[in-house]
Amino acid sequence: MSIKFLRILLLLLLTFHFCSGQKMFTHHWTKKDGLPHNFLYHLKEANGKLWIGTDDGLSTFNGKEFKTYSTQDGLNSEFVIGFNQNNTDSIYMFTWRGGVHVFNEELDTIQTYPFMQKKGAKKLHQGVKIGNELYGWQWSSAFYMNLKEQKSHKLNFYSHRQNGKEEIFLRKDKPIPFYNSKSSRSISLGLNRFQNKILVYGFDTQGIRIIDGTSLKGNFFEEAVGNLIISATNISKNGGLLVGSKGQILLLSPEGDIEKTIKINDNLFPTKLYQLNNGNIVAAVNENNHKQRNILINSKTLKITYLEKILNTKSFSSSILVDKQDRIWITTQGDGLYLIEDTDFKYLGIDEIDVTHVLSINQIDSVNLAFSTTNRLYQYNLKTDSLSILREYPVKDIVKTEENIFFTSYGHSYSINNDSIPVNWSIFAGKNQFGDWYIEEDSIKVVQQNPMSKKFEMVKVFQNFPKGNIKQSKISSAAITDTTIWVATKGALLSYALSENFKLDLKDSWIQNFKNGERINYVYIDKSGVLLWVGTSEGLYFLHIKDQKEKNKLRKVLSLDGVNCTTLYQDHFDQLWVGTNEGLSVLKNGTLKRQYNTSSGLINDQITRIFESSDHQLWISTLQGIMSMPNHKEASTIPPPHVSWKKKIYNSHSKFSILELPIKISALSEMESIKLQYKISKASDWINFQYTDVLKITNKEPGQYDIYVRGKTIGSDWSTPVISSLNIEGYFWEHTLFKGGIFFLIIISLIYSSNYKIKKEKIKTNELKEIIRERAEAQKKLARVRTEIAQDFHDEMGNKLASITVLADLASLKLKGKDIETEKILFRIETQSKLLYSGTRDFIWSIDAKNDELSVIYDYIKDFGEDFFDELEIRYHSKKEISKNENLVLPHSWSLQIVFIFKEAMTNIAKYAKATHVYLSIIEEKGNIKIAIKDNGIGMNNTDSKHGNGLKNMHSRIKKLANATLSIESKENEGTSISVTFSSNFNNNL
Repeated sequence: MSIKFLRILLLLLLTFHFCSGQKMFTHHWTKKDGLPHNFLYHLKEANGKLWIGTDDGLSTFNGKEFKTYSTQDGLNSEFVIGFNQNNTDSIYMFTWRGGVHVFNEELDTIQTYPFMQKKGAKKLHQGVKIGNELYGWQWSSAFYMNLKEQKSHKLNFYSHRQNGKEEIFLRKDKPIPFYNSKSSRSISLGLNRFQNKILVYGFDTQGIRIIDGTSLKGNFFEEAVGNLIISATNISKNGGLLVGSKGQILLLSPEGDIEKTIKINDNLFPTKLYQLNNGNIVAAVNENNHKQRNILINSKTLKITYLEKILNTKSFSSSILVDKQDRIWITTQGDGLYLIEDTDFKYLGIDEIDVTHVLSINQIDSVNLAFSTTNRLYQYNLKTDSLSILREYPVKDIVKTEENIFFTSYGHSYSINNDSIPVNWSIFAGKNQFGDWYIEEDSIKVVQQNPMSKKFEMVKVFQNFPKGNIKQSKISSAAITDTTIWVATKGALLSYALSENFKLDLKDSWIQNFKNGERINYVYIDKSGVLLWVGTSEGLYFLHIKDQKEKNKLRKVLSLDGVNCTTLYQDHFDQLWVGTNEGLSVLKNGTLKRQYNTSSGLINDQITRIFESSDHQLWISTLQGIMSMPNHKEASTIPPPHVSWKKKIYNSHSKFSILELPIKISALSEMESIKLQYKISKASDWINFQYTDVLKITNKEPGQYDIYVRGKTIGSDWSTPVISSLNIEGYFWEHTLFKGGIFFLIIISLIYSSNYKIKKEKIKTNELKEIIRERAEAQKKLARVRTEIAQDFHDEMGNKLASITVLADLASLKLKGKDIETEKILFRIETQSKLLYSGTRDFIWSIDAKNDELSVIYDYIKDFGEDFFDELEIRYHSKKEISKNENLVLPHSWSLQIVFIFKEAMTNIAKYAKATHVYLSIIEEKGNIKIAIKDNGIGMNNTDSKHGNGLKNMHSRIKKLANATLSIESKENEGTSISVTFSSNFNNNL
C-alpha cells in the first residue's frame, strides 16, 4: 500500500469519523402495557415467568402478558417488595407491612401462615431459602422461619469491633446489648446462598460469616475478603463467588482465591452482581441507599457502560436481574420495566447509517470491517466500536484474497491500492489458477494480474448460459473450482467442465428439479469441497459433488422446505449459516441446530449477507441495517417455553359444543415466535393453535381422553409434551353401554326381521316356483294343442281347399269353350281358393308352437322373400346377426303379425318401389332385436295414397305387439326402410 494512499485514507477517516456507540436490543413496559403500577421493586425468574413486586400487588410476566395478584387474591398488603433469591420449589413473597406469603403455582393462589405474620416479618424486602429454612431481611432487620416446624425468630444483626476489625454479630429475639451500645450498632446487611451455605455480611462490617439456623458459625473465604466491607455476593459462571465492595468487584475461584479484581468508581458500592456467559459483569451500584444505577463491565477492556443511558430512562433503578438467557431486566422507581435482550449484540441502523439496505461486507485488515449500503461504503473498527465513511458511493462486493482487497462498483472497480479492475458492479464468484472470477449480469468474467505490468486484465468472458425455467438470462450466483464451474441462473443449475484452454463443456444440468418460478439465489461450495449448497426461493438443496454415485442427486433440506434462502456462509465451526427472508438458520452436517428471527434479537428478518470477522463475531446484514453477534461456541437451542395444563384432570359434558381448557404458557425468550400444538390421544396428529390461556376445542363423545400440549420458539426444540386427563360426561343415551345395548337390540331385531322375511320369501318363492311350473306345464299343453290344431286344420281345411281347387280346375277343363260365363265363375273359384289356401297356410304355420322361435320366423320371412322376388327382376339380399338369440322364443301371437308386416312391405316394394335391390336383415344391438327391410326404389312421400292401406295395416299389427316399435323411413329416389324393433328381454315385453 502506498504512503500517499494511506495519507489520503487517514485524512478521509479523520474527516468523516464518528463514534457509533453501543446500541442494544431493548424493550420497555409500563402500566399501559399491563403492569399494575410503574413503581416496581425486586424481580425473580421462576417457572419460565418473571415475578415482579410492585406498589399495587404482585405481577407475573410470561413473555407476552402481565397478570396481577392483589389483596383480593390473598395478599395482606399491596406493596410486594421482593422474593426469595434462589430457586426453590415455591415462590416466597415479602411485602411491606403484610408479612411473608407463599404462592401455590398449582392452585394459582397466594397463602400465608401465622408464623410468617409476626411483627418481625412485617417489613422484609427479600429472602433466601435452604432446606426448610427461610431467611428474610430488610436493610438492618432479619427474620428466620422454619417451614417444617412453622416457627420463626427475629434476628438482630449488629457490628462490634473485635480482633482489630468491625465484625458482624447476631442476637436471636433480643435487642442489641445496651452495655455495648457505644461500640455496637445495627447495620445494613445482605444474605446469599453459596456452596449449600447461607452467607451473611454487613455493609459496615468486614468479611463474610456463615449462618446456620439462628447462629453465626465461622468466617468464609477469610483470607481473600476478611478485611473487606462486603456489599454484594453472587455465584459466578465457573462456580466461584462474585464479591462486591466499595470501589471494586472481585472474582473468586470456588476455593476462595482471588482471580480478578475490577475497579469501579470509588464512591460506588455494588448491591447486585451477575456474571454473563461471555465473562462480562452486570452490577447494580449505589452512591447511597436511594440512588441506584446499573452498569455493564466488559471483562476484557474493563469498559463500563451505564445501562440507564442506553435505556434513556430518567428514573432511578429499583432492582436488576440477569435471567438464564443472559438478558438483563431492570425495574425502576416510576418508569416501569426494562429488558436488555442481549448485550453481545451490536446494531448499526438508521441512527448510524442513512440507508440501511446492506449490499456487501468483509474484513479488510485485522481491526477494520468494511460494508456497503446502497449509497455509501463504511468502515467499522472492531476494537473501538467506531464507524467511518470510506466512500460516498456504494460497492456491489468487497473481495478479500490472499494478495489483495477489491471493491466492485459502478464504472470504477478498484483494489485497496487503487488499482483499476476491469469489471463493473460485479459479484466475486471465486478464484482458481486462471484468475479471479466475477459475475456481471449475464456473463462471467475472469481477471488476472499481469506479472509484468502489475495491471489487472480481462482474460476471458463467458456468456450465453441457459436461462432455466424463468426467462431471464441473468446469472444469480456461481461457484468455482480448478476443474468445474457451477452456474445458477434464475431457474436452472448447471455444471461445466473447465479445460486448460478455457473451454467450458456442459456436464450436468438441474432444471426440472426446481418448481416453475423458483429462483436460485446463492450457490456455495463448503470448505471441505465435498458439498455444493444451493439456496433458492423455495428452500435449501445440496449436492455431493465428489461422490460419483450421488453427484447428480440434488437433495433438499426438509427443515427449510418452502423458505426463501437468500445467502449462505460457513463459519470456523464448519456450521452453515443460512440467511432467509424469515431470519437465520444454522446447520451442522445438514441438521438444523438453531434458528433466529427478530424475537431472538435480529435487527430484521430479511438477511442479505453473513460474514464472520477474525474476532469470531458474526456480522449479519439486513434490509434495515447491520448487526453482530458473538460466535465463540457452536450454536445450540435455548430452553423451550413452559407449556402445561392448569389442571391434571378436566371434566366436561357433551352438552357443550366447545370445550375450554385453561393452559399455562410462558416464554421469556422469543415469545413473539412461539408455536403451540395439542393432540388428543398419543397416536393422533399434533394440531397447531394460536397463543391463548384457554384452549378451545370442539367437544368429543363421552369418555376419557389423554390430552397433550407442547410448545417451541424459533430458537428452541419442542417442549416435553405435558399430559392431562379429559373426562367428558354425557346423557345416558350417549354412553357406550347404552349405545351397545341399543346396537345389540337392533342386531337382534334385524336378525329376527331377516329370518321372518327369509321365511316369507321362501314361501313366495315356492309359490312362484309352483306358478312357474304350472305355467310351464300350461305352455307345454298349449304348444301341444297348437300343434294338434295346426295339424288338424292343415289336414281338414287344407285338404278341403285343395280338393275345391282341383274340382274347379277339372270343371273348367270340361266346359272350356262351351260356356264362357260358367268358365269365368270357375276361374274365380279356383283363384280365390288358392289365395285362401295361401293365407290359411300362414295362419296354420303360426299356430304351431315350434314356429315361435326368432330364427324360424326370420327364416320363414327370408324364404318367402326369395320365392317372391325370384320371379321379379329384383335382387334379394339377407343378413342375419343374432347368434346369441337364435333360439329366442317370441310370444305365440307375434310370429303371424311380424310375417304379415314384412309380407305387406314386400308386396308394396313389388308394386310401387321400382327397386332393383331389396335387403332383409335381423341384427341384435344393445339388447334389442331389429328386423328390417330396405329397398333402393323411388321412395314415397306422406301424400302418396298408393301405400295408405298397407301402412295402416302395418301400424295396426305393430300395436298388437307389446313394446315393439315400427319405424318407416323413406326419401324420394333413395328408397324406403321399414323396421320392427323390440327388446330381447321378454320379461319387459310381456
